[in-house]
Amino acid sequence: MLKLYCFPRSGNSREVKIVLAEKNIPFEPVNVHADESVKKSPEFVKASPNGKVPAIIDGGVYMNEAFLINQYLDEKYPAPPLMPKTDPAREEIRRFVNAIDKKMVLNIGLLVIECLLKPKGEQREDFKEKKRAEVLEGLREIDQMLSGRQYLFGDFSLADVAVTPHLAALPVLGTGIPSEFKNATAWFELVKARPSFKKSGE
Repeated sequence: MLKLYCFPRSGNSREVKIVLAEKNIPFEPVNVHADESVKKSPEFVKASPNGKVPAIIDGGVYMNEAFLINQYLDEKYPAPPLMPKTDPAREEIRRFVNAIDKKMVLNIGLLVIECLLKPKGEQREDFKEKKRAEVLEGLREIDQMLSGRQYLFGDFSLADVAVTPHLAALPVLGTGIPSEFKNATAWFELVKARPSFKKSGE
């Protein structure tokens, strides 16, 4: 059975859990924060030399980084497909995920650290406002992308998977999807209604 190294509050881990749920792939979750010895185990070190989650062991495959894992899962377990059939369309999604990871997802991660992991007295309000504004700009771009579409690239894909777990954290970070972003709001509600989204948060 596939083994997934993860921890509950990790948006990146949740990305992989969504794909596993979409494809109904059984797996064994291993919470690396529940047992410190796991981080030093030869299996985890081989799967994730940098010590980060998510990471998987699937037979002889040892792999880390959410999007790489999800591409692997989509190729090995093609039903239902979560990437387009043509190479140009697949590459378009890869470029999108790479860009969104470096901008909006990174900023949400920095907000998590500042708002949730630091003591209240050490939190920088100006930094939080700057990051919220940058997240808002990313949401504006997503709202524009979704004009006339249900999902980011037409059908539900790894592009949607790469964003939505991180957006789910926004309410506890003092922000959210503004109501004027009607396309993004409708899309996020659509994704949240998928059984895979609910299952990924369990």
